[in-house]
Amino acid sequence: MKLEQSFFVGAHDVNQEKKVTNQALLEMLSNISMLHGAKAGQTKTDGTSQISWIVMNWHMEVYRRPRMFSTLRVVTWVRDWSLARAGRDYIIYDEENQIVVKATAEWVAMEVATGRFLRITDELVAPFGPEPENVNFPGFRFPNIRRFDPKVDLQQEMEIHRLMFDYNGHVHNSIYINLAEQILPKELYDDPFDCVEVFYKLEITNGDNVLLEYNVDEDRHYVAVRQKADRKIHAIVVFTDPAQKPA
Repeated sequence: MKLEQSFFVGAHDVNQEKKVTNQALLEMLSNISMLHGAKAGQTKTDGTSQISWIVMNWHMEVYRRPRMFSTLRVVTWVRDWSLARAGRDYIIYDEENQIVVKATAEWVAMEVATGRFLRITDELVAPFGPEPENVNFPGFRFPNIRRFDPKVDLQQEMEIHRLMFDYNGHVHNSIYINLAEQILPKELYDDPFDCVEVFYKLEITNGDNVLLEYNVDEDRHYVAVRQKADRKIHAIVVFTDPAQKPA
């Protein structure tokens, strides 16, 4: 069962060229995911939800970048699931009904009262009406990154502010793109990448400063967001461009 929702691109959602940013697009995907949980009766709009869905990975490809004051139509559906994770796909359409973004993500389910991760069963995903026949990126699999310690080309300390936190008490998932972009060389920051991947490892739950570490490997630009004290990884953000854009 697909869910659709319209989103307005405001002045805060665009860059200096007045085109929608990657962070704003990812926030739309995050919001419609939460909305789908509410429609399925698992996410409450007040009080404490029984089940919380937590994103583990994003892969987003931007084919056209709409401008300020556009209205975008976002569509999402649950694609598949295993005992540990559920796969969700997304398409964003512009006002001419052209595809401007495709994305996929993996989510885990947590029992809020105990803080334990849940096994994902048929009964748990049934309210979402999964559509395993609809796949954005056939054959795509998120890599299992257990260690990440490349040569560091640039390093920067970044202060974490309270405004970055969401109601769950940790830095909101789309903020990691903004954090990662701060260390990019200016010429890369000014010309946003059209393919972004985020791999979450350890949530940021306090205001301690973090370390940003930048590394480039051919056409792939990596930013690790690490704890300052022990260099444990909070997240890895990868910037590239899609191999092929739709005509």
